[in-house]
This record gives sequence, structure tokens and C-alpha cells, in this order.
Amino acid sequence: MPRHFMTIDAARKNLTAIENSAVDELLAGRLDRRDFLRHGSVLGLSLPLLGGILGAAGFGTQKARAEGKQGGTVRAGVATPGGAIDPVTFYDSGSYQLVFQTAEFLCITQPDLTLKPVLAESWSPNEDGSVWTFKLRKGVKFHNGEDFKAEDVVATFDRLADPNGASNALSVFKGLLSKGGTQKVDDHTVAFHLDAPNGSFPYSVSIDNYNAVILPASYKGDYEKTFEGTGPFRMETYTPKVGATFVRNPDYWGEKALPDRLEFKFYGDVQPRILALQAGEVDILDAVPLDVSQVVLNSPDITVLRVASTAHRQLHMRCDMAPFTDKRVRQALALSIDRSKLVDGLCRGMAATGNDSPFAPAFPATDKSVPQRTQDIAKAKQLMDAAGLASGFDITLTTLRYSDIPGYAQLFQNFA
Repeated sequence: MPRHFMTIDAARKNLTAIENSAVDELLAGRLDRRDFLRHGSVLGLSLPLLGGILGAAGFGTQKARAEGKQGGTVRAGVATPGGAIDPVTFYDSGSYQLVFQTAEFLCITQPDLTLKPVLAESWSPNEDGSVWTFKLRKGVKFHNGEDFKAEDVVATFDRLADPNGASNALSVFKGLLSKGGTQKVDDHTVAFHLDAPNGSFPYSVSIDNYNAVILPASYKGDYEKTFEGTGPFRMETYTPKVGATFVRNPDYWGEKALPDRLEFKFYGDVQPRILALQAGEVDILDAVPLDVSQVVLNSPDITVLRVASTAHRQLHMRCDMAPFTDKRVRQALALSIDRSKLVDGLCRGMAATGNDSPFAPAFPATDKSVPQRTQDIAKAKQLMDAAGLASGFDITLTTLRYSDIPGYAQLFQNFA
């Protein structure tokens, strides 16, 4: 008798009749790998057991199947976009995960935080860093067949820097780049005339500023109709609140994408996304919140890619409204936080300690000599007393329902 049947027989001894019927259906070919995982998980079988049965039956792991197959469709589970998808105004991961398939940046950051040219081939500053000149890639076309030229770059950044518009990138460009500061030199050269010298300006027009995808000069704010861009994929279908599909762009200027097709499924919460991954309904998730990471970290059938990130969680206080107009109140709240509990508890140790600054340790420019702020309740009470609020105050804390942010809000409430 083949060894894998002996292994399956050993597993069957601890299964109920209903559970064994799912194994029978798998061996008979009436259930594929995805459906078997779905049925097994609904029945409450553990993923290690399901993976062991699949391996014994010769199905292998999802990872092995994906690595051995070229072309085909890659299915991704992402958060439902927060509204109409417009690169000028979007701010959520569900939206930009879609846009990044079809539109591109002048440059992108690499894992070591160096910049890689994309639609720009090179860039250089003048002597004081007040003017940055970008040489653009030639031979690039938008999906509609139009040539990519300097006019498109000028129009893109004039939109993003327009103080009368709704650009989500205005906070990036305020005091850095004004509307009209992006100027065409020739068809494939653009000069950015900055409001003030800046030695790190290229990062502001890279993927670090996720609104900075290059759109055609003719763009009118109707991105969902076409998903126009220069990227490796073109839109096939898009259904709000449901999902989207993209097909490989045969005219892409760069290295051709590996899959023929991408399928995005939208989920309103993280739990259904993880269940979809476990059941094989999707092949990849764009990110896994730390508070549920153990579910996938402990699965032998799921590969988790870990990268050092500069993503960070932040608490916003209305500094234009009492009591936060008094910096002593803001300092007191900062001193109430037990940062070790945030890192070790909420983040399962997979984080770096914040120090009241968005400058992460990964950034070369981060000043690591700044003393780490720690919890100091006695000093916090002194500051509150000095601010005339020794008896405390009530305030409403509003949280985004995304990832581990609600857990962060609850911990902060307890600290305060």
C-alpha cells in the first residue's frame, strides 16, 4: 500500500464520519485543494491537519503550487476602498493597492531606502537644492496609447500642490512645492522649482508619497472608469464594494509581469480576509495586522514575508482646541503611555518603540541621540496640575476601524 494512504488512514482514525466524507471527496477528485480547506476549516479541523492530509494525498502546499506555475491568475484579498478611487485624494490601502497595479511613480523606495528610477531615469539638484531636474524615461505609453511626456508630470504635481483642490498630498508639498513650481524643460525633462531648498525632495515624488502616481495631463477625476496609467497591468473590471480584475499590459515598457491576470477581492474586515486566505479563496493578503498575526504565523501552509517598515501609529490631538492648546496637557498624555506594552503586547514584539516622532529608526536621518521617552505618571500629574487640570477632563477619542488601530486606541484610553 502506498505510504501516503497509510498516513491518511492514520489521520482518519480521529475524524468523525462527516469529516471523513470530506477526505473521501478529496481523494475522489470531487473537491479541489481550495474547497477541501474551506470545508475542513468550517468543520473545525486545524490547518496543520488539513495541510498534512493534502500533502499525503499529493496535493502539496499552496506555496509549491504557486512557485511552479507561470501565468495564470493571482488573487489578492484587500480592504474595501474607503470611497471613490481617485489618486489625487485617496488615503486608504484598499485604493492604492489597486492603483499601484496600473499607475507608476517617477521613482520608488527600495528596502534599504535608496531610490530606484521608474518613470524618471535620473535626477539632480542645483547647487543649493532649490531646483531638482528629472530626466524622464522615453518610449513609455499610457494604456490609452498616449505618449508619456513632461506635460503629464507637470499636470500631476500641479494637481497635487493646488491649495484650492482636495489633494491628499497638500501636507507633503506645503512649504516645499507650490502649484506652478513644476516646469517643463523639454518633452522628457522636468524641473521642480521648490519653495525652499530641500536635499530629500525626490522622496516626495516617489512611492513614499502614494498620491504621486503619474496621471495623464488630460485627467478629469474619473479614475474608476479607466484606471489610466503606464503600469504593468490594465483594468479589466471594477465593481465598487466587490472587487476588481486586471490583465497584463502587453505594451508595458519594462519587464513583463509574471501573472496574466490579477483578481482583487474586497473585504470589510480583516477576519474574513484571513479566513479567505486559509480556505484558498485568495493567494495573498497585502498586510496582516499584528493583533491577529499569530493566526497566519502558526500556519505551515502560509508564507509570511517580513520587512522592516517605517509605518507607524499616531494619536492626533486638536492643538487648536482646549485642552490641547496647552502643550503641558499633550506632554502629560505622552508621558502616560507605557510604550513597552504597545510593542510587546499589541505588536507581539514585532515593532520598534516610538518616540513621539514619525522618524523611524530605519531612516538614516533619524536623530538616535534623542532620549527615549518612557512612562512617567508622577510627572504627567505635575503637568496636568500646572495646566489647571489636576482633576482631569473628559474627551472623546475617535478611532479608525482598521488593523490594530482600535486596540491601540483602547490601550491609550487605559493609559490615560
